[in-house]
Amino acid sequence: MINIELKTNDSEVNPIHQAGIDVGAEELVLVVRKNSKLLNPQTFTNTRADRTRLVNKLVKLPGVIVCMEATGVYHFDLAVALHDAGVLVMVINPKSSHNFAKVLMKNSKTDAVDANTLAEYAARMILLPGLDPATRPLLFAVFLAELRP
Repeated sequence: MINIELKTNDSEVNPIHQAGIDVGAEELVLVVRKNSKLLNPQTFTNTRADRTRLVNKLVKLPGVIVCMEATGVYHFDLAVALHDAGVLVMVINPKSSHNFAKVLMKNSKTDAVDANTLAEYAARMILLPGLDPATRPLLFAVFLAELRP
C-alpha cells in the first residue's frame, strides 16, 4: 500500500479570515469571521471611495477569502478591485447562497445575516481558481457575438 502525504499550507486549506459581503445597489455589508468567530458587521456605501476603503481593510487580513453573490452590475467593480488587490474572491450564484442558507436553517433575511452566510460559505466551500472578474464580460460578449446569425 502506498502512503501519499499532501504537503499543503494549513492557512491555504482553512484560512484564518473569511469575509462575506452582501452587495446592494446602494450599500455593502461586510461580515468577517476570524477563526470561526464572527466579528461585527460593517456597512459601506457602494461608491468608489467606500469600495476602496473596503478593499484596503480586507487586504490587511492575512489569507482572507471573500465571498459575494453575483448581483448584476453592483458586485462587479468590487470583485475586480479585490481581485486586483490580490484578495481571493468567490463570486457565487445567488441561488447557491440561498440553498446554502436553507441547509443552515437560516430563516432571518437581513443584510448582515446574508453577509454572515456568505462568510460561512467561504469557510466551508473550496475556492476553485477561476477567471479574472474583469475578463468575464468580455468572454460573455464574445459568446453572444458567436450566437448572432
